[in-house]
Amino acid sequence: MSPAGMLQARLVGRPPVVEFSRAAADVPDDLWFALPVQLGSARGSRNGAQRLAVPVERFLGGRRWLAEACTRYDVGLDFNPELLELLQRSQLESAALDERLAATPSVAAAAQAAVPDVRVAADSRYIRDLRAFQDRDLRKLLTLDHGANFSVPGAGKTSVAYGIYESARVAGQVDRLLVVAPLSAFESWEVEAQSCFSTPPRIQRFAGHIPHGTEVVLVNYQRLENHLSALAGWLLEGRAHLILDEAHRMKRGRSGQWGTNCLNLAPLARRRDILTGTPAPQGPRDFIALVDFIWPNQARRILPGAALVSDPAPETMGDVSQAIEPLFVRTTKSELGLDEPHLHVEPVTMKPLQRNIYDALRSRYVGMFDLSRTDQSLLAQMGEVTMYLLEAATNPRLLARRVGGDDAVTFRYPTLAIAPGSPLSELIARYTDHEMPPKFEKLAQAVATNAAAGRKTLIWSNFIGNLLDLERLLAPHQPALIYGAIPHEEEAGSLAGTRTRESELGRFRNDARCQVLLANPAAMAEGVSLHETCHDAIYLERTFNAGQYLQSLDRIHRLGLPPGTETRITFLESESSIDEAVDARVGLKAQRLGAMLDDPDLVTMALPDDDDYGQVIEDVEDLAALFAHLEGAEDQVPAA
Repeated sequence: MSPAGMLQARLVGRPPVVEFSRAAADVPDDLWFALPVQLGSARGSRNGAQRLAVPVERFLGGRRWLAEACTRYDVGLDFNPELLELLQRSQLESAALDERLAATPSVAAAAQAAVPDVRVAADSRYIRDLRAFQDRDLRKLLTLDHGANFSVPGAGKTSVAYGIYESARVAGQVDRLLVVAPLSAFESWEVEAQSCFSTPPRIQRFAGHIPHGTEVVLVNYQRLENHLSALAGWLLEGRAHLILDEAHRMKRGRSGQWGTNCLNLAPLARRRDILTGTPAPQGPRDFIALVDFIWPNQARRILPGAALVSDPAPETMGDVSQAIEPLFVRTTKSELGLDEPHLHVEPVTMKPLQRNIYDALRSRYVGMFDLSRTDQSLLAQMGEVTMYLLEAATNPRLLARRVGGDDAVTFRYPTLAIAPGSPLSELIARYTDHEMPPKFEKLAQAVATNAAAGRKTLIWSNFIGNLLDLERLLAPHQPALIYGAIPHEEEAGSLAGTRTRESELGRFRNDARCQVLLANPAAMAEGVSLHETCHDAIYLERTFNAGQYLQSLDRIHRLGLPPGTETRITFLESESSIDEAVDARVGLKAQRLGAMLDDPDLVTMALPDDDDYGQVIEDVEDLAALFAHLEGAEDQVPAA
């Protein structure tokens, strides 16, 4: 018997939505107006009495409700071929997910062992020799329709991802790849393609259009919003593989723009993978958006209920790890097999004028704050104090000037208020006429020694003024320079001769005359690999943020280092200064973070990136260390 009415559904638009239409007499109003309530309304749509649009992923998630409602109202469903194909593919994925979650460990292991080597497959271009842990991860991920790689930073996740893509391409499952990643990661995808493929695919950094014949498109999270239509169209023109690199950036899901855009693209891809070494920077709830991207609308079915509440207990992370273990891989830090870097603290004795400035500044702060307080509300304020003390301990010149406006833009704290004519202001004003910062002298000696031995040097500083001063001081070594005002190629546009981060990195890597790279951790927090070029790093100063330190260390100490390579890390620390307190705290926290990176289970941890650089002072223990340093000289230093 034919249904009393017919509800038509079409996949239309770019990005696509599911558009319903009806003849008013055929479909009851109760069903019609329940559709947007149950399935949501597509952004920008104008729903009415005869036509309405709902998001694709909400349609897929609500298909059971829709079928039951149509049966109840005796209404048939008519899908166009594109929507029918999408629906059938979603149903197959759901069945495959159920099968994988129900599989015993022995069944999963047998499936993994049976995965063929992508390098010997017919028509395969993949030639990369993988480490044992990478091969293990690749095989497991290839037993999944969609997967997650939560290996630690520096584990070669890009190479594994290219192996997944090429396996799926050879099998006829996909014919193109869209990678959503931070700008800083683009270079890694381009360079790794040269090592992974005998004939590398044509890769295009997305700049508003996609040239014909492009096989791999790289786009950053910020550009998705204004170009979702073009990217969705490109995905639908073929059989697409969609990868999110540093996927934790879309952790807010539908509550954030980046998460919304990624979730909108997800159903359009034949395969989806996510890469991140820190999948849960804030807690178990971060997994909801990630799982919903890989397996649309399945997070609340896969994740334990305790992870879905507004404030999950810390122990919930173990339950999450167990629940999704069949769906992800994770290589730990120790599995990388890297030789430990040689860490060396180089004490630096302040010269008399710098010591007077530092002690006067410290004395001033002793009188300004209640040093018995150690509450969270002080973290930001005392972060400002820390930065001024670091300036004084490194280069007091920074306290008196702002170079070309760059410091004022980049610094994350307000201008230091020192009364003109005060003893402290007079000391600072005289500084540049009488002393060279002793850290600069030590640094120049170390760079010259390295250069004579044919070793390049990476120099880290949080202060733009230091980098610009060092660029002049180290001019004979033709230093490259990267900080916030140096744009990426995409940001620089077509202006000829513009200095970009890519051109500076290229000069440091390939120009024998360029012996030094001066860098700000905020501008090189992730994605840049220098381990084939440089094995010496010198830190002019560090903040209390241990994550920033570990991320910067990964630039030259990562997978791919030949066995026996000596990686040397030097910390210049002014004696009896904030540097010593920072060193003690960062060393302790780095050990804790290192233990987390070596945990095969998932943990709550965050590392900085170029959109979330992190705080100078992270916790009350840092605050206590700062106050202890301030109190240590309270009775000895002169009043400012």
